[in-house]
Amino acid sequence: MSTSSHQKSISRAFPISFTTAAQVLLLLMAGFFATWLHFRFRIPMQMPGRHGLEFMLLVMGARALSNLSVASTITITGSILATFIPGLAYGDPLLPYIYLAMGVTIDFAWYKWNKVWVWIPLAALLGGLVYSFIPVFRMLLSPLTGIVHNSLRNGLLFPWFTHFTFGFIGSLAGVGLISGLKKLIKK
Repeated sequence: MSTSSHQKSISRAFPISFTTAAQVLLLLMAGFFATWLHFRFRIPMQMPGRHGLEFMLLVMGARALSNLSVASTITITGSILATFIPGLAYGDPLLPYIYLAMGVTIDFAWYKWNKVWVWIPLAALLGGLVYSFIPVFRMLLSPLTGIVHNSLRNGLLFPWFTHFTFGFIGSLAGVGLISGLKKLIKK
């Protein structure tokens, strides 16, 4: 008689463990919360990219915490779903596509070079580069869509730099916080 327990699943047709389903739900909620924070604290400061602090803290923190290979894409999907709520997309139809490119890039890099991200500054560098996709994609797609963003009216350099800087700091905080918590738990 076998005494080993079987993995519990939600259904026989979709055999996924309850812990994986709970993790996916929490990742979606983290992404939703990141976009909600962006909406809630939308204060006109003429500083493009400032929401990279909280956004990348949540996205990169969730990536560092989760063992799912597509954790960032799931978290970003939560952000994309939040943009479909009226008022949370800020009238930018490109934002879901930019977010998706960010999530896929983070997951690809995390999967491809998984041993490198142990060093927190490199993970923060990835987060800064990925968050700086926003002004780059907007600048590249602006002639095609006819959508001109106020933050790009004086060029790309300043918005790229501020998006990179805030994304870097937010990622540094998110990955650093999760790394510190993992070390505390191991002790």
